[in-house]
Amino acid sequence: MSAPKNGVIRRSLRRFMLGSGPLKRRSDRMQVIGRFVVAVSLLLAPPLAVAATTATTTHLQAVADAEAAERSRVRAVLLEDAPVIPHTSGDYSSYSDDRVHARAVWPLPDGTSRVGEVPTEPLTPAGTVVRVWVDRDGDLARAPFDRSRIAASAMVMGALPLFGVPLAAWTLYAVLCVLLDVRRERRWERDWAAVEPEWNSRLL
Repeated sequence: MSAPKNGVIRRSLRRFMLGSGPLKRRSDRMQVIGRFVVAVSLLLAPPLAVAATTATTTHLQAVADAEAAERSRVRAVLLEDAPVIPHTSGDYSSYSDDRVHARAVWPLPDGTSRVGEVPTEPLTPAGTVVRVWVDRDGDLARAPFDRSRIAASAMVMGALPLFGVPLAAWTLYAVLCVLLDVRRERRWERDWAAVEPEWNSRLL
């Protein structure tokens, strides 16, 4: 049982590496190179995916650490009532999901305070405490990068080379095969056009 199986494997490997047909042409060798590139892409895709995932995780963790170190959350007190959302269409179905800006005051690291506009819920009364993020200078800033998103972002970046590299290689190989087949057909037609008259004369 092992001998026939080994023979099939050898024939399959030979067909993959040397191409089909008794006469190996330049186009056949190019097609073999294309197959080799596809095989290499399948072998390289997993380590590239691991490298991309690791690099993305390291980078995002560094970003999250840096932003968490330079930003802090403080208590801002509204100095005025928050306005209502200006709707132009008259549709208030998403009213509770929208935010507006109102003047507020918040403390600075040096003990002073700053006045500015902060995001809050519509119609929030003056005197309400709103939690906001500020940087080291006391300016309003967005929240630090959410660490819970690191794993998902790293997986997305890892999936790009894992599936993208083999897909790109296989697409290029398919295009190469089409071009080579067109070239073979044209060459066959040209050769046949040169041989056909002599062939017909011999038959006659």
